[in-house]
Amino acid sequence: MNSRKLVSSITLGIALAVALLVGLDRDSSNALASARSFSEVQSIGSKETLSAGEPFSTAYVVVRFSDAESIVRAITFTEPITAYASLERSGLELDVLDMGWGLMLCGIDGVGQSLPDESGCNNGTRHWGTSYWDGEAWIGRMAGIADVLITETGHVEGFSFGDPGWTAVDPPPATPLTAASDALDWLREQQQARGSFGSANDTTEVLLSVASNAMDGAVWKNGNSLLANVMSRGPEFADLNAAGAGKLATALNAQDACWPVGADRPLNHFKPASGTFSVDTLYQAWGILGTAALSDTVPVSAVESLRQNQQANGGWELFVGFGSDTNTTALALQALIATGEPLTSTSVVSGLTYLQGAQNDDGGFPYSPDSPYGTQSDVNSTSYVVQAIVAAGQDPVTGTWVISDANPIGYLLDMQLPSGSFEWQTPYGPNQSATRQAILALLYRPFPLQVETVADCHGISGKVTSGIGAAPDSALPDVTLTATGHSRAFFDTTDASGAYTVSVLSGDTYALTPVRTGFTFSPTMQNVDVPATSGGASPGMDFQGAARVYLPLALRD
Repeated sequence: MNSRKLVSSITLGIALAVALLVGLDRDSSNALASARSFSEVQSIGSKETLSAGEPFSTAYVVVRFSDAESIVRAITFTEPITAYASLERSGLELDVLDMGWGLMLCGIDGVGQSLPDESGCNNGTRHWGTSYWDGEAWIGRMAGIADVLITETGHVEGFSFGDPGWTAVDPPPATPLTAASDALDWLREQQQARGSFGSANDTTEVLLSVASNAMDGAVWKNGNSLLANVMSRGPEFADLNAAGAGKLATALNAQDACWPVGADRPLNHFKPASGTFSVDTLYQAWGILGTAALSDTVPVSAVESLRQNQQANGGWELFVGFGSDTNTTALALQALIATGEPLTSTSVVSGLTYLQGAQNDDGGFPYSPDSPYGTQSDVNSTSYVVQAIVAAGQDPVTGTWVISDANPIGYLLDMQLPSGSFEWQTPYGPNQSATRQAILALLYRPFPLQVETVADCHGISGKVTSGIGAAPDSALPDVTLTATGHSRAFFDTTDASGAYTVSVLSGDTYALTPVRTGFTFSPTMQNVDVPATSGGASPGMDFQGAARVYLPLALRD
């Protein structure tokens, strides 16, 4: 076979908690170079499986697609595997050619491709380079991906798409990336029933963290998936205010998802008369970020209003009268920069100057350097600031962001616990909010994560009524309707009137199933043909539910 394409803080009072919602191997002990045939590579690599109870090792695959995006994947193995096998296990889509003399890597997840005749790569003067992390730096490989073995747990293999002119570019330092991977592993264990991570805000923020590492929220499942939970709760969350709509837009956009039926888009919250999404910076900034993420035009007056909210000290305040804080300042800077604000503008420079003045000697940042409740650094604040630093085109581990030989990334790494989770501050223990925010910072991903038009979802609507009692047609609330199709499942829950609308990604035939503990339904399931045209909802999928009646044991006999 000539070609193989493989599928691959607690902050100031309640405010922040409610409101602020990214060569030659020099060391033979790390990876051993060994010439092997293609068939031998397959047998020791992609075909090897893990056995129950068998000890295994963990390695990491780091992929740099561009200066703006690098991702990490953790893999496991029980015996030495090749760099090629590690890529296979990452789950990323690969475009690899067997050239006879060895394997040629042309593309990873759609970045780069092979020629139609499979004679080589179709990447011009760009190429995929491979290297490994020696603990301090990337060491370029001089052997092919099928000719080196990974032998040690904790090993990090790197792949980077070079710049034009055959210019090789190293991935970013591995340590923050592998820390983000460990944090995602811990976070995944916190998922609750029906795919939730708590409130709609918390769950949407987890989806942002997942998306920042180019992971699919549809496969994060505990009953329902993370993506399905966010889409189901999307209308209620987006209708609350501009912050909810903006955050939902930023998360769903980065997942290449669709806009839930009936949910307000950020611009629905914009008030042309005042030129604002809100008088408060939090909602104003998220309204702008969400609008930009959806490729909608951000009103000029909204940007000007955000500039005018900047305080004399260069910072922005969460709510009117609260005083400047690092979190809101970082979010406002990201919003301005997302609209094309020059990095040399007075607003951006003054905002960064305020943040520099707030930095502590440990490299981290407090919620506010003027807070009467304490000015100790915390993970949430530091993470928000890192996102702003990266958005401004600066490096958080060099230059003005190094203080007393410490920097913000180093502070975050010091706050990670052995479980992979992060503390908000020492010694408060694992904190989900701090962990999900740190992931974005360690992956160097500011908001918005992606800018792209988001189409409306397809919808399935109907009503569930009660089949018993004096009013047999009365509404039956709290029934979960799950629509399964394309190997994905989405859901909604009936409201007080018994109505539901399930938002799904695309037109297809879906199996629609109602569930409520203690009830049986007629019919038990319906197949629904959802048209290819998005928007609106396919009507008439009604069910009738009846409470189960359990007879006493004596009557059963």
